[in-house]
Amino acid sequence: MKATNIRQYSSIAARTLTIVGIIMILSSLLDFVVLSIPFNIGSRAWQIGLVTQLVDRGIIPMIGMALLFTGYWVSSNSGLQDNSTSSILDLRFWGLLLASLLGLIYLLLFPLHLNNTRLARAETIERINQQATQAETQLEARVSTSEFQNQIQQRQTQLRDQFSTLLGDETRLNEALENEQISAQVKSLLEQSKDNPQILDDFLNRQAQQLPTQLLTRIRTRKQELEEQANTNSFKSSIRTGFSSLLLAAGYIMIGWTGLKNMGIIKSKGRRQNPAR
Repeated sequence: MKATNIRQYSSIAARTLTIVGIIMILSSLLDFVVLSIPFNIGSRAWQIGLVTQLVDRGIIPMIGMALLFTGYWVSSNSGLQDNSTSSILDLRFWGLLLASLLGLIYLLLFPLHLNNTRLARAETIERINQQATQAETQLEARVSTSEFQNQIQQRQTQLRDQFSTLLGDETRLNEALENEQISAQVKSLLEQSKDNPQILDDFLNRQAQQLPTQLLTRIRTRKQELEEQANTNSFKSSIRTGFSSLLLAAGYIMIGWTGLKNMGIIKSKGRRQNPAR
């Protein structure tokens, strides 16, 4: 009675593991197909996105295969497995064949992804350079216009009026000097301007003269930040997706070829040892 129960439980466990494994494998393959829609192989961005998602989901079929093979192992150890089944009709054969195919695919995706991320980084940096050059050209043209000079003069007038209002009101001036949100440079300018108003005019004139240089520096700083971001994203994608693809390739190839060899599908080149020895 006890042996019968163990046999029944083993049969249920083996069947459950096999079914769950098959479902995981088939659902992941369907997911791979859906991810490629819409099919646009000529787009580098599409290739990078597809490879990234395939690698992120690459472990799911491997888990399904592990469950499938574990189910067959439980069935075999419990005496439930019919070993006379042809290899072509054995699900393990097709699972191992799929593992070998996935291993080859992930192996090919490794250099493909590295090359795509390299080219995408180069295109991004080229686009950043073009945009920065265009912005610098527009700035040079804008600085030479009378409209830009008028805007600077209007800004100077506004700042001069604001400073004059503060300097004329002792209470507000003291509040501004005690305000922690106001920079030390502005506080120093307010204190110096109380005794010498010419200092304020000199400061505003220097700011007006330095404004084109400051705007140009801002453009180049932003350009450098975008280039560093592009390099960082490319490096992270190459490491994370590229080498994960390589690891998946190694895992699937080991599963597929080792399993096919154990099933006798792939013959070993080495000379067999006499088991009697």
